[in-house]
Amino acid sequence: MINLERITTEYVEVEDRIRLTGESEDNQTIVLWLTQRLLTQIISHLLGLIEKQSPTPGEKGAPTSSLLQGFAQQAAEAELAPEQPVRAVSSSISWLIPEVDITLSPEGTLVLLFKRDLGAVAGQDDEGMATLTVVSKQLRQWLGILHAQWRRADWPLAIWPTWMDESPAPGSSNPLH
Repeated sequence: MINLERITTEYVEVEDRIRLTGESEDNQTIVLWLTQRLLTQIISHLLGLIEKQSPTPGEKGAPTSSLLQGFAQQAAEAELAPEQPVRAVSSSISWLIPEVDITLSPEGTLVLLFKRDLGAVAGQDDEGMATLTVVSKQLRQWLGILHAQWRRADWPLAIWPTWMDESPAPGSSNPLH
């Protein structure tokens, strides 16, 4: 199993997919291709987790809740420091990802398990898997990056809550990490 330490997220027009280029703890690079269909499911689940984790007064979807979510999103994105992108090399592994398992630990750490093959089970076929572990702030930052790349792709925005639109979009259409 490959444990990703850093990723670069980029929409690739010719593929009409999101490319995650990841760097593992041993400096190995891997390219993970994510379709709009899979990302829609992932994003919907991640947004649901954020809304459950966030201590917001009032009902889900209430104006106050949306406002507080927007502020939390803006704060997380403001703390995103520019980094050098992860670049694929000729020896990089490249997988089209059909399935992602998402696990939330009691401490609030989120683990995304990207599977090269449908139905693969962790511990049995670790060769075809990569993990990304993030905390709440990093999750919000990555969702902000995905949102910007989603807009760049000109995909339908219906899955995104209004509080994501209220956060300032990054000023560039370049890859973000």
